[in-house]
Amino acid sequence: MSYYTWHDLDHDGKGEVTEKINQYIEEHEDLNDAVGKKQDNVKWYDHDDDMLEMSRHFPDVTFILTGEGEETDYWKTKYKDGKMASVSGSIVYPDFPELK
Repeated sequence: MSYYTWHDLDHDGKGEVTEKINQYIEEHEDLNDAVGKKQDNVKWYDHDDDMLEMSRHFPDVTFILTGEGEETDYWKTKYKDGKMASVSGSIVYPDFPELK
């Protein structure tokens, strides 16, 4: 079964480091498809492996990958120097106010 996810990548790299990160992304097909070209939804099953590798390549940079998948799947993962931490999210609606 296929699973599509929209991805967004943020990082705290600055100046020349940002240029090197962009070049790295362009040179790696899965990264480029998911976050370089900003395609709507892609299948990127190895995102953790790819992001961990990139975080090892840029050890002083913190990366945050945000995902919005099918069936209300929301998550963020932080990567730095070959380590990662993930959190899941949800959308919560308040109760309706009293009808008038």
